[in-house]
Amino acid sequence: MGLYRVVEVLEWIGLTPRTEDLKAAALNELRYRLEGLYDDEIGLIIAVLDVDIVSDGYVPPLPGDPRIYYQVKYKVLTFIPIMFEIIRGVVRDARQPGIFVSLGPIDGFVHKSQIMDEPVEYLPDRRGFRGRESGRIVEINDIVRARIVQISKPKRAAGVRVALTMRQPYLGKEEWIAKEAK
Repeated sequence: MGLYRVVEVLEWIGLTPRTEDLKAAALNELRYRLEGLYDDEIGLIIAVLDVDIVSDGYVPPLPGDPRIYYQVKYKVLTFIPIMFEIIRGVVRDARQPGIFVSLGPIDGFVHKSQIMDEPVEYLPDRRGFRGRESGRIVEINDIVRARIVQISKPKRAAGVRVALTMRQPYLGKEEWIAKEAK
């Protein structure tokens, strides 16, 4: 489900001169600055895993900047949703417009028109949807299979949007798929 990978990065960061434990300060700075960002090349940065200071400190001739700059090498865990990939996830929420499926670090959205190959009705008391013809129901905590059909990639994780469909053969609630396979 999506591509998880560990990426090694080399860059310069500025730290305040009051810092005694440089490695811990660098790790905190990188986590604060990077975790939750979406980078077009490496994907959604889930966590900064490790950091090493690889240079002596450098004080740039910039008035008003009290930081000392160090070159650091660090590793980040990233996630990249892949177009047209079939994912397996848990329905996390259901609302009038559709259902939200957990993809791990982010949620995907299935519009109500993409839940089944038939019209559906929202069931607010069950927080789910029922097919008007088949009577099949999908609701919170159901395990589903869906295909990624659109990805928007803004800079913050909260803005990463993944659109899903369940209207293709062998997609949908897993118990429906099992019945179809028989």
